[in-house]
Amino acid sequence: MNEGTERTRATTAAVAPRLAACCTGDAWIGVCVRVVESERGEGAGVAGRTSEHHLAAAWAPGAPRSRWPDAVVIGSPAAGDALVELLRHVPPEARLFLADLDAVDAGLAARILLAADRNLGPIERKGIAAFVAAEEARIAARIAAGYTDRDEDYERFRALALAQPGARR
Repeated sequence: MNEGTERTRATTAAVAPRLAACCTGDAWIGVCVRVVESERGEGAGVAGRTSEHHLAAAWAPGAPRSRWPDAVVIGSPAAGDALVELLRHVPPEARLFLADLDAVDAGLAARILLAADRNLGPIERKGIAAFVAAEEARIAARIAAGYTDRDEDYERFRALALAQPGARR
């Protein structure tokens, strides 16, 4: 067994018992997303291959839940590494439910990471900024596809109200 496989197994063993299969009132809600792709870097101060980086964030239980995460971290090279780091900020007895991007504001978490983590390098900053832009575009597309101000009754009323005098009603 190689070192990577051993590391993955150890990470899984550390994270899996802390995860909740469903969201309950006492579970923390979390998200973990890749924000930096693995790539070969060339140029000033960059040589070799950069590893993937994952953003992880957690929201504490409570009603109502805040849109502001209680913890935001970045980890590499795998999602499990970010979750291990995140779970250091979650009480040891607490469980973490991993939600999808429509249940939490991962874009806000990414903006917090950009503003608050002074140790981010240029590659991480570029990747996180690209994630924020992609998330904003995804949200804009979802809004455009699912929400409208069209109301047929109002449209009929408006047409009648704005009709020229003598026009057919």
